[in-house]
Amino acid sequence: MDVREATSESHTAVWIKTFVLEVADKIGRSCMGAIVCDSTGNTRLHRELVADEIPTLFNLPDIVHFISNTIKDIVRLPCFGSTITILRATITKFHKSHLGDSELKIAHSLLGIRKGLDAIGKTRFGTVIIAAWSLQLNIPSIRKIVERGKFDIGENLASHFRGKTRASLEFEFGLSRLIDLGSPALKALTCLEANEATPGDVYIFWHAMIWAMKEALMNPDAEYSQEVQEQVLGILNSRHDQIFGSGNLATAANLYLSGVYLDPTYLQSDLF
Repeated sequence: MDVREATSESHTAVWIKTFVLEVADKIGRSCMGAIVCDSTGNTRLHRELVADEIPTLFNLPDIVHFISNTIKDIVRLPCFGSTITILRATITKFHKSHLGDSELKIAHSLLGIRKGLDAIGKTRFGTVIIAAWSLQLNIPSIRKIVERGKFDIGENLASHFRGKTRASLEFEFGLSRLIDLGSPALKALTCLEANEATPGDVYIFWHAMIWAMKEALMNPDAEYSQEVQEQVLGILNSRHDQIFGSGNLATAANLYLSGVYLDPTYLQSDLF
């Protein structure tokens, strides 16, 4: 690992390439097997430049960052807008109030709930699904807080946690749909963050993820409109083509497939 103070320099693709090659030369270019980073403009271009300099190097996008951006595309769909607005407002309300935090602890004690509310990160889009799951677990707690009346969360929010009203039922339904559709991507992302993850794992987890998301999308109990189904499938198809088809990140598609094919774990499987 190497770092450099470069706040006064322009981090162009050529600048990054030069820095990376300096480190590669210290290690030995023949010892380098792959280059991996996210795929913003300059970082993606620098991977291409480095791979041109070292022809034996695999040019790999950051699959965790890629899946995170896929989740971003999903959670920004209009059909989840209202649910996520209530989700963010509720979590913010409790995280910014000492009384709210105290009341939540009391409700946890009364109801035997051990999980608190998770915050939503600015750029880690999987945290939207984690936060949704934490709020789903805490619905009984927040309902108890509304009943006690000691912490005012506002009438607009309270209406979504008051008994079996239409507003509360619709919110719980929306929360369930968000979690069911987003969880496969979150699970794949989490597994592929492991140090032991291989290129073959990328192929397996990606395809398992999109299959599970499609099943959640087509579940008749979820009652997605045809328009929403087409929007989600459009996102998944576009992202799949970007990394496994003819897209600008498909430089590693054959490596991912080869990684599965050469993994002895799958010799007796039905994959091939």
